[in-house]
Amino acid sequence: MKKFIITSCCSLLLLSSCDSFFDTKLTNEKTEQQLTEQTGVIRGLITFAYRSIPTNFDSFGSDFLDCATDNALSNNLNGNMNKMSGQDGYWTDVNSPLNNWNAAYENIRNLNEFLRIGTDEDLVYMATNPEENEAYRKRITGEAYFLRAWNEFELLRRFSGIDVNGELLGFPIVTENMDIDNIEMKPRDSFSDCVKRIVEDLDLAFEAGLPIEYTGDNAILGSSQLGRPSKIACMALKSRVLLYAASPLYNLDNKNELYEEAAAAAKAALDMIGTTLPDIYDLGNISSKFYNNITTANNEVILRRVAGDATGEIGMAQRNFPPAVGLIGQGKCNPSQNLVDAFPMANGYPITADQSLSNYNPENPFAGRDKRLSMTVLKNGDVFKGVTIQTYNGGNCMPGAVGVDDKNTTRTGYFLRKWQSSKANLIAGNQIKDFFYYALIRKVEVFLNFAEAANMAYGPDNNVLGYTARQAIREVRRRAGIASSGDDKYLSSLRTKEELMELIKNERRIELCFENHRFFDLRRWKENLNEPVKGIIYSDANDKKGTISIVQSPVYKDYMYYEPIPKAEILKCPAITQNQGW
Repeated sequence: MKKFIITSCCSLLLLSSCDSFFDTKLTNEKTEQQLTEQTGVIRGLITFAYRSIPTNFDSFGSDFLDCATDNALSNNLNGNMNKMSGQDGYWTDVNSPLNNWNAAYENIRNLNEFLRIGTDEDLVYMATNPEENEAYRKRITGEAYFLRAWNEFELLRRFSGIDVNGELLGFPIVTENMDIDNIEMKPRDSFSDCVKRIVEDLDLAFEAGLPIEYTGDNAILGSSQLGRPSKIACMALKSRVLLYAASPLYNLDNKNELYEEAAAAAKAALDMIGTTLPDIYDLGNISSKFYNNITTANNEVILRRVAGDATGEIGMAQRNFPPAVGLIGQGKCNPSQNLVDAFPMANGYPITADQSLSNYNPENPFAGRDKRLSMTVLKNGDVFKGVTIQTYNGGNCMPGAVGVDDKNTTRTGYFLRKWQSSKANLIAGNQIKDFFYYALIRKVEVFLNFAEAANMAYGPDNNVLGYTARQAIREVRRRAGIASSGDDKYLSSLRTKEELMELIKNERRIELCFENHRFFDLRRWKENLNEPVKGIIYSDANDKKGTISIVQSPVYKDYMYYEPIPKAEILKCPAITQNQGW
């Protein structure tokens, strides 16, 4: 009888990436009949792939990836994000904090194995109900294709680049596990072929049997399955993948059709979610309404991973609450002055615009600002959980205050508000957990993807897709309360695609900050990677303006727009070529 070789979830071996191309390691040999009777083992292959996706945004050595950009710094001076950005020679092909090569291929290997044996129509996952069994089989088949695409995209954006031979390459495509005895070391495939592979997997996931979204009380396709990929998630991720492919870092010939493809994918996603964003930006209830809401009422999030157990978790608060008495957090993530300055005035004008239009007052810099600023950053004088944040010299969040030293204070004069819970409590004897999640895909990203792609393909106001780039970015700003009393005059004043593109980039920076996008966005746009990271210092309690200064100057080299292939993989797989410069 034909045998399947399968590895149970509890005994999966971590292999080198070259080994990950091979057939699954022999731990249990089961006949086809045994597998049919023990399909829980097959399900374990998908479960393992889910476990690879972080449940919190600050998963880079307990830091946000934004801390390696001009958006923020970490107060952990010895952390990977600080060293990668600020220490010359730290980021190498031997030591790369973003290296997930082995993990991604381990996931792909297991997903390939599932797709080989787990989709058979004769397999019985739910013996008591044939209809539910069929719906379940189709759903997990869609999950497998989606998760493979997710891992492939992570490989694409982390390791694609122009190699030493001058070719734009992606990653080695592996859709079936190879025989270890006959393997021929597999080279990297072209970037365009990798994009096609990911898109094909997303199309297969879309068609396999995933629901549009998880609603109702159906055990297989209902709201109890929130967190699993849906048809909407497939289209949203497709729009992201194609937008990357159209961006300057990868679109070497500046092909307009690549932007057209990205715009079409984003419009298909918009057709599914609608062209009105949910009004979640409630300044007084942002934690319960958005940041820490894992219920179906939070319909902003298309795909999420939830941290902790059934009662929640407290790690995010421990790492990022300010250190003042009453909060006693580690204050790790310190938003930059650069990011603060990116938030416009409430009337929509940037703070750099003519003051007669913006009404910005440098002597009172936080008056009349976009409300998203207060939902993102904790600044001097803000009140959080009943505690007034004091970042002036001698204040309760600065060295010398009770429980505060150089290790838990702020380097920039700011602390993180985004994703922090108003419910969580760190005080001993009264610790309270809350729910934290990793929003893998949000609805606003789809609007931003569309705005960018449609603007670059057709310009601000071309209605060829039935919706314009300007309309999409106007909706993003409407939801944020920009120009709530009338017309968004600043947006209306932008006439060219170049002008609108700068606004789109800024809105993307604001909306998706601390969601691990900025690091990759700067690179795909080929923006300056070495913008000095600024902070603010307040001399005393009466200093309301503060003094802005440079805190850290990044040391990225030109070749660091592309990341390195891990040297260990090149040594093991000689057909794999390195990206230039590394």
